[in-house]
Amino acid sequence: MHHPFALHTHTLHALPSGALYWPAQGLLCVSDLHLGKSERLARRGGRLLPPYETRDTLSRLDDDITATAARRVICLGDSFDDSAALDGLNEADRLWLLQMMAGRDWVWITGNHDAGPLNIAGTHRAEAQVAGLTFRHIADPLTMSEVSGHYHPKAR
Repeated sequence: MHHPFALHTHTLHALPSGALYWPAQGLLCVSDLHLGKSERLARRGGRLLPPYETRDTLSRLDDDITATAARRVICLGDSFDDSAALDGLNEADRLWLLQMMAGRDWVWITGNHDAGPLNIAGTHRAEAQVAGLTFRHIADPLTMSEVSGHYHPKAR
């Protein structure tokens, strides 16, 4: 199940997972994955969460990549819960993520929780432009044709 809609002159598909798919570009867009959240909370002495959220998030991301056969992935920021979270991923999860990235054009957009995972493959940007659409973490009220994260999946 998905919900196709028009943005600018393009047809995009809102997926039940909260991801966005652009078939004409073979592009999957996700935001606010917050990988490593339970590790960050434990590291900072906060409330403890079961350490399963990263594996669950990676599983859903992998499912969306498989279902769409995406050639490009844009992560709209807050991909990691903080700047140290990537280093806190266990080896199996890190390898899983790298496997998903392999052979794909992968863009990491800087978020307010992470400065972008600088020690992982992919392209790291403040924003990206694709065929007249701007992809960024926090919406710019002056931009008409943009896809942004931060406010978590919603449409208006």
